[in-house]
Amino acid sequence: MILYRSKHHGNTKKVVDALAKAFPGEIDTLDVATVDKKNPKVDLSPYHLIGIASGIYMGEIDKDLARVMQASVGTGDFVFSLLTYGGASKWYGKDIDGICRATHANFLAGHGCPGFDTWGPYKLMGGMNKGRPNDEDIADMIAWYDNLVQGYGDPLINEYEKRRRRAAWEAEHPDPTMMDKLKNTGRHLFGRKKKQ
Repeated sequence: MILYRSKHHGNTKKVVDALAKAFPGEIDTLDVATVDKKNPKVDLSPYHLIGIASGIYMGEIDKDLARVMQASVGTGDFVFSLLTYGGASKWYGKDIDGICRATHANFLAGHGCPGFDTWGPYKLMGGMNKGRPNDEDIADMIAWYDNLVQGYGDPLINEYEKRRRRAAWEAEHPDPTMMDKLKNTGRHLFGRKKKQ
């Protein structure tokens, strides 16, 4: 699943659409602009790999995307990022990594490319990175994603299956109440058998 937000020129949507087309039936996508702002949680439990795709706005990912990510990504999830930006910085994506740390998810890796940008003073100059992301950028993103899946694919699927089985077991065997725990401890200490 790729959660994305693409504003202004649609740079990020162009990348996400190209990935979904290159891997038909393998990637689901969701524009977080369609998610209810009052209930931003998206059920990501069916997915073993979660992508976060955004343009960079003032050095950070889209605020709506960050809110949905915080509400939806959880313990043990495996996350990657796809970013488009006007100017390159090694710190882009730090907010994604921070959200993963806060929610106990695993941030695997991120990749990005320039995108057409007309923010602030760039608008007066007609924008920067005209025509980006171009075909070469798209091909690079597709190759990067393919390498990510080839490198992590089977281990991620195996880990996802273990987590799914564990969750099913825990649903069938709920944690006993404190009273049940005290009764069990008493039976153990005093040798009384459980009633049949």
